[in-house]
Amino acid sequence: MILRVILLTFLVSVFALSTTVAVAADSKKTISSQQAANAVKKRYGGTVLKVQKDKSTYKVKIVKPNGQVTSKKVNAKTGKIEK
Repeated sequence: MILRVILLTFLVSVFALSTTVAVAADSKKTISSQQAANAVKKRYGGTVLKVQKDKSTYKVKIVKPNGQVTSKKVNAKTGKIEK
């Protein structure tokens, strides 16, 4: 189980390092769910559990390094973490 968590954390970290959050210049464009997840992971650390898209936001659920599970909202147009 611990090996699976370490492997998942490693894979997410590698992908996070290779991708940055791009701010959409056109109001019709939005960031991807992966970009939203990477933004939250970069700021709070931990492991991403789930990403859900609403009309204008992504809800990113993570497990922080201290074990706490939390959700953060990311604006789909700007990439800014709102909550």
